[in-house]
Amino acid sequence: MNLPLVFDIATGLIFIYLILSLLTSELQELLSTVLQWRADHLKKSIEVLLNGNNSDDPSEQQFANALYNTPLLQSLNQEAKGPIAKFFRSITQGIGRAYRNITSTRNVFYGQQSGPSYIPSESFAAALLQKLDLDAINQKISESSLKSFSREKIALLQEIIDAIRTSVGDDTLLESELTVLKRNLTDIYDDLINRRTTLAISIDNATRQLIQFVDNTSTALMEDERCQNIIRQRIPYLRQAIFLRKLEPTISEVVSMVLDNQQSVPPHLADIIERIRKENPNIPQHLKQNLLLLSQQAQLKAQGLEDGVRQLEKEVGNWFDRSMERASGVYKRNAKGVAILIGFIVAVATNTDTFHIVNRLSKDTVLRSTISQAANQVVAQTSQPSGSLSGINPTTLPPGNGSSDFAQQIPTTTETPGITSAEAPIQQDLEDVKTAVNNVLEGLPLPIGWNAININDQTAKEKGWPVPYLRRMLGWFISGIALSMGASFWFDLLGKVMRVRNSGKANDSNSNT
Repeated sequence: MNLPLVFDIATGLIFIYLILSLLTSELQELLSTVLQWRADHLKKSIEVLLNGNNSDDPSEQQFANALYNTPLLQSLNQEAKGPIAKFFRSITQGIGRAYRNITSTRNVFYGQQSGPSYIPSESFAAALLQKLDLDAINQKISESSLKSFSREKIALLQEIIDAIRTSVGDDTLLESELTVLKRNLTDIYDDLINRRTTLAISIDNATRQLIQFVDNTSTALMEDERCQNIIRQRIPYLRQAIFLRKLEPTISEVVSMVLDNQQSVPPHLADIIERIRKENPNIPQHLKQNLLLLSQQAQLKAQGLEDGVRQLEKEVGNWFDRSMERASGVYKRNAKGVAILIGFIVAVATNTDTFHIVNRLSKDTVLRSTISQAANQVVAQTSQPSGSLSGINPTTLPPGNGSSDFAQQIPTTTETPGITSAEAPIQQDLEDVKTAVNNVLEGLPLPIGWNAININDQTAKEKGWPVPYLRRMLGWFISGIALSMGASFWFDLLGKVMRVRNSGKANDSNSNT
């Protein structure tokens, strides 16, 4: 067997695998969309993330169900609109219900018909912290801290003013100025309540107002001999006291207050924390432990409670990304197993026997030449960026687009659901391959199918085998494995074989001249 013949047989075999792997990928994509495998697997992975080893416990699943019902995650579940789209959606949902009844699997969406197949880590972290309402606690602590700060500093200032009034015998001294100061502090407090400023900015503004009042008072009364001793002795200590601030609770302490029912709670936080606990009675113990650890990590990186809430959100997002990366690997392995099963079914349904195909290609010159020309045409019609399709299995790309939304949970991915910027050229190449194959497929004779010629040829080759149909089943099995590799793999390999084959022809022609 000479080298050109080997290349022709390899080209024909790869081309047939390419055609049928496109069909296999479409079938798997259809199944994964109808049965919502991605969304189902994502929900179960989140249950494992939240509940740990108790993910199968119905009581532990309640918090995950409640989390899925939050507005942030509900907005990611985009369902079909319009009567026609809803009609087809109802059909797929009916198929899903029948599948769950037959396989005795639970509906992980808890009364809903579907769920999102992709959740950004930022959305998950924000939804989880919204359930715990840490922003409301932070706001309450900020308001209480500013009110306490203003009240304490005004009390210290009032003591000195009272002493000055006693020394000069004027009970109304600085009364109007003190009223203006209190009004300014009230305005600062209102800005904080309405979330126009943060606690740090509000404390700085209040401090400036107090120090300015003290400085103005010192300047105005320093020439009065009756006030000099008081101003010299007490004003420096008052300035020191104004700059002194009480430390607010850390993010770790706040999370402990919410999650630990045995921990004492400050009176001004009792109502809000009691409300949060009543709204979330089924927080899994596994989640509590992880949130406490994450809050401790956030505390090391944060400056103040408000920054701690933001840092905790980042830590939760990173925790989610790491977990979804592992879950994505599990999904891909499961998808590969399904791809092999579908590939074997397609091989049997189309009678794609690898042994028979090789035998036909090695004997039929016309068939071999026709398929080689078709393969050449497909490669010529398709723009293939170098290495863009290598190793990519389209069965792991997003629904309806050739890739898996769930697989996009890898931390390096920060794009919105659907095709990412890195996958867009890959997806376009696959669409080009499909178009090119469709252009050359019509009327192309292929050594597959359940026609009499193929069956007779297979039967003749099976004579002498100890087990009937064993040779044919082995051929189907090999074909099934090959089809599960994905269209992108076979197209990339076809391009390499064609380049080597064509370069070989050029070298041969040069040597003959």
